[in-house]
Amino acid sequence: MTIGSPKFLAGAALAFFLLAGSAALAKKVTVVPGDRPISVEIPAAWKVTTIDRGVQARTADEEIYLWFESYKPAQFDTLLGEHNAYFKEQGVKVTGEGQSKEVDFPTYALKVTEYPATYEGKPTVLRYLSVVPKAESQRHLLVSYWASPEGDKKYDAETNQIMNSLAASYDGK
Repeated sequence: MTIGSPKFLAGAALAFFLLAGSAALAKKVTVVPGDRPISVEIPAAWKVTTIDRGVQARTADEEIYLWFESYKPAQFDTLLGEHNAYFKEQGVKVTGEGQSKEVDFPTYALKVTEYPATYEGKPTVLRYLSVVPKAESQRHLLVSYWASPEGDKKYDAETNQIMNSLAASYDGK
């Protein structure tokens, strides 16, 4: 294959777009500032905006909303109150008790709580992940997840990649 041939040019163009595109596949976003910042990688197609305590990420079709909020332990009740008010304003109704699981890691504890909820009378996915570093000087992180059941399935792989990037950041990888 010669350098000027159509096959070579097509292959080179494909390689260029694959290499250039890999950098655009995700946006690295800091969610906990500090000496050792914690970051996540959000798919490039998702919209990311800055909020008071961190960032909000959502899919283009608004099927999933994720909030990453850094806070001090004394701010937790205020933060939860803000979330409850927001979801009430949006028409989300929690229909039962949350189901929680806790996992202990070397540098942090993780608590995942899922709430049965409805939005506009239909089931919706409402989940919180609380990341509590074992070093008292570090800020805590609340990850809030709100999705339609369809969006939860559709974006499962992307959401898992986001969460894996968060875990890698905490683990220092």
